[in-house]
Amino acid sequence: MRSKRVPALIGVLLLGAGIAVARSVGPERVVVPVLAERFSFTPSEIRVPVGVTLELRVRSDDTMHGFRIAGHGVNVAVPKRRQGEAVVEFDAREAGRYRFECSRLCGAGHQFMHGEIVVVDPDAND
Repeated sequence: MRSKRVPALIGVLLLGAGIAVARSVGPERVVVPVLAERFSFTPSEIRVPVGVTLELRVRSDDTMHGFRIAGHGVNVAVPKRRQGEAVVEFDAREAGRYRFECSRLCGAGHQFMHGEIVVVDPDAND
């Protein structure tokens, strides 16, 4: 599958804060690398506008993990360090908060390994 560049994309990754913010105009694809390691995801919050197809490239920096978006039929294995990545697509059709979590028991802090995809409607009045 050929990757397409998005010239209208304005993106900011705040990995130190564990937040990824992406903005685009129209139905575009946004690619966000996600690092899974005991016991967190970085970034742990990913913000995109409504209408974006989000492609998460999840890799592990230690052991094998899982990546599940609760209630959306997404549940993939994330290979352990240096053995590849899992690619997850999420269509951000509706504004809201979508929880993601590790779906493979990975140690004592497993229950803390989660984050959120925040889909915002730039036209909505807050």
